[in-house]
Amino acid sequence: MSRRPSRKFPLLRLPRLALIEVIKCWNPIEIYLFSRVSRKTKKISKLVKKQYLTLGLTVSKCYQVNLGASCSLSKHWYFRLYPGLRNYERYKNERYLDIYSKNAGKSVGKLIDHCLEIFYCEFRRMRVTIDPIMKSSNLNVFMNWINQHEKLTKIPYLYVGSEEDGDEFYLNWFMQNLKKDIGILDLGRCHYVWKVNRKVDNLTLNSREKLIDLHHLIRMDCVYMDVGGSLTNRDLNVFMKNWKEMKTNERVGFYLIHVKEILDWSIILEGLDGEIRDVRTVRREYISPWNSTQIFKVNGGVDITRSDGKVATIGMTFHMIFEDEPLSREVIRDYQRLIQNMEREEMDMNFVHDEEYKLTAEHRKEFFVMVK
Repeated sequence: MSRRPSRKFPLLRLPRLALIEVIKCWNPIEIYLFSRVSRKTKKISKLVKKQYLTLGLTVSKCYQVNLGASCSLSKHWYFRLYPGLRNYERYKNERYLDIYSKNAGKSVGKLIDHCLEIFYCEFRRMRVTIDPIMKSSNLNVFMNWINQHEKLTKIPYLYVGSEEDGDEFYLNWFMQNLKKDIGILDLGRCHYVWKVNRKVDNLTLNSREKLIDLHHLIRMDCVYMDVGGSLTNRDLNVFMKNWKEMKTNERVGFYLIHVKEILDWSIILEGLDGEIRDVRTVRREYISPWNSTQIFKVNGGVDITRSDGKVATIGMTFHMIFEDEPLSREVIRDYQRLIQNMEREEMDMNFVHDEEYKLTAEHRKEFFVMVK
């Protein structure tokens, strides 16, 4: 009587090249699980090159590691690490892997390191909307891991937001304890700016109602920002003096700031020795840090020279345009009246007359700093 053939496929007995071709057909979750079997399977998994994979992390009710190609959400896979062993709703989907751990904060660090190693991908983004269900012990272990990670010197993109009232306590703890530089800090729909302990290249606020004060402005040392806040004319003067004397914010590239009060240039320029440029003849261009196809065309402004010779141009955004057309007579008149303190100036009749132009009180609160 013949023996019944085994239904198990002898995968590891295949020649290495044949085995690699088989693994290439698997998705990242399947490759990850295979790589965890033994040292041999991990070594083989590293030979399979998955193109254009990036890694992201969401910290909310659990730790969710997102692995995939940035070009398509349909090519993303998710590892969900839940704190504790309680029953959670499982995703019945091949693109999700649910993992339960008594120490999820430690496990997620190991998972991320493992994925970075076998997939040769980059840690590109992190999203933080901490739910109260996340225990402090898990968060502490995770925070220690990310702060001590030598290869992760900067978080390229960090979104911080709250879904429920009261979440600010957890988010504030997270931001105060995070000791990594940040590429882009996106504060979403929050109406609060968290205390940040490291440098931020680009601060993004989706609402001009958000408050940023002089302390935030100095502490984050941003290259770019487009924000609203509680800054006053005196704050702007102190900020520019610090910049001029190279005490703070040496990295400034382009700032758009909606301040608390109408701009008073006699206060802003006090002690700065600013050179007021002619709005009719001086135009500088700056490529937008938020849209590479958009060019800000800055007319006039006030040049402030730093102690090392670098020049910052400050001004009001109402005379900043995106087209090549000349400024209207009305814009020139208001610029000269407000910044140059000229109540009467002969107008060049070649400039455009704009019947719809109106300089509102809100427009007079829009301030910019441009350093080329």
